[in-house]
Amino acid sequence: MPPNDGRPLRTRPATRPAEPSRPQRRGGGGGGGAGAEAPPRRRTQGGHPRPAVRGPHVKVPHEVARLLRAGHPWVFRNAVLRPLALPEGAVIPVMDLDGYLIGHGLHEPEGAIAIRMVSLAPEFEWNEAEMLARVRAAVRRRGSGVPAEACRLIHAEADGFPGLAVDRLGSYLLVYKYGKIAETYLDALVPILEQELKPAGIYLQDRIRGVTPDDRRPPAFHLAGKAAPPEVEVDEDGLKFLVDVTAPVSPGLFLDLREGRRLFEAWSRGRSVCNLFSFTGAFGLRALRGGATSVTHVDAAARSHARCRQNLGASKMDPEAIEAITGDAFALLEKFRQRGRVWDLVIVDPPPFSNVKGSTFSALKDYGELMRAVAGVVGPGGHVLAISNAVRLGEEEFLLAVGEGVHAAGRAARLVGECGLPPDFPVPPAFIEGRYLKIKLLQFD
Repeated sequence: MPPNDGRPLRTRPATRPAEPSRPQRRGGGGGGGAGAEAPPRRRTQGGHPRPAVRGPHVKVPHEVARLLRAGHPWVFRNAVLRPLALPEGAVIPVMDLDGYLIGHGLHEPEGAIAIRMVSLAPEFEWNEAEMLARVRAAVRRRGSGVPAEACRLIHAEADGFPGLAVDRLGSYLLVYKYGKIAETYLDALVPILEQELKPAGIYLQDRIRGVTPDDRRPPAFHLAGKAAPPEVEVDEDGLKFLVDVTAPVSPGLFLDLREGRRLFEAWSRGRSVCNLFSFTGAFGLRALRGGATSVTHVDAAARSHARCRQNLGASKMDPEAIEAITGDAFALLEKFRQRGRVWDLVIVDPPPFSNVKGSTFSALKDYGELMRAVAGVVGPGGHVLAISNAVRLGEEEFLLAVGEGVHAAGRAARLVGECGLPPDFPVPPAFIEGRYLKIKLLQFD
């Protein structure tokens, strides 16, 4: 499952394994391994019989088995009791220490994750028919509350596709590869996406390698269909945004922040608004439509402000309606504080990591210090919408950092609202790592 909304090493897609249409059937074996006789069949608490099949399998400790049965999609390498000599993408039964079947996963030879679960069913085949059924099911799950032109259609493990996600942006599809395992079935999936969703074109972004400030990544790879123009207009709740599906990192609109934008708009009426790390201005457009008395954007990239003005024009708003300030957020916050400039509503949505003119920011280490600086520009009784999409910064640690920063500034604040991922970004129940997005509304004294 994707860890954040990110920000493609490979310039061509991987070829799929030989004979891709031949079903990969589950193997398995009782207790000892390949060739071992299975013990008498009996039932688990879930009603599944102990398997009576031979072949490769993997056993995991009982605490890991419990997580997998509860919906966690990953088996980490340190939980695998014996080394696996299997090709990448091979379907392998996963069992507990008593020899009871948990489900089936895809083998990943490298990295921290050894097995990515694809099914908890007693019998499973990973083939085009199964992929087709899963694509159709994922589309059915997206209800009327999901914008038709800008939404996530497939959200990795939650929709049954390990290490891969698919966004609809206008008439185009943008595929994100979060794990190498996706290369083993991507070539089989693309024709299914074309058949079922009939996009104008399909592009691929490689998100396996983490983003660093010095990255110069190639554009998204063109997988199928016709080439996309540099600007595609999409609608979200009646507002128009221009996105670039060929961009090397972000197309220009973070779909996972939709519920946060809706919450922000509802709190904007009659308030002055400051949008830190404003990017292409989606929160600012929401604030204007919500009735904000003024909106100020702060971002290190002037091109982000330029795209915001384009989005304002596309949404039939005054392109100059938002004050745009370019520069480092920390330096500007101190300048605002010294000048006594405050706002009623401030949004703080930093990237997980950034480097602006030699000044680095890491959400994992520096969010508390950021909140301390933000507290200096929030008026009495004002509000802050604090956002983190850093998967390694957990819920408890995030709230602790926020509270410590507020206290260090000599202020007090209370949590008065929160939201998370929208419904087109579902998460399996036990998959804590999948709930990476944290959006908290705070009121200051």
